[in-house]
Amino acid sequence: MKPNVLMVEDEAYLAMALEDLLTDAGYHVLGAARLSDALDIADHERVDVALLDINVQGEQVYPLANRLRECGVPFAFASAYSKDTIPEDFHDCELVRKPYTYERIIEAVESMVEQARPH
Repeated sequence: MKPNVLMVEDEAYLAMALEDLLTDAGYHVLGAARLSDALDIADHERVDVALLDINVQGEQVYPLANRLRECGVPFAFASAYSKDTIPEDFHDCELVRKPYTYERIIEAVESMVEQARPH
């Protein structure tokens, strides 16, 4: 079964490119361009890992990050934000800085999928 990746990205072109990249790499992408949609997906779908833009249409993604953390779902931020602008509660989370390479995104997702596997 393909791992489900919740991808939260509000830039349409980037979201389409990431979805194609992740799908080609063998993942099933659950995409959201709004925080409310992402929260709904997290509540109703099986999410194995997540890739989160921090600022989504002017809203901070941290409520979703908290929910994912409570559910034990590994996630990484994919954002232009720097580590010092992220709340201290999330300093332990992986940050893939924009502009990023596709190789770096795949590396981050593969690492999270491995982390999510039962050992």
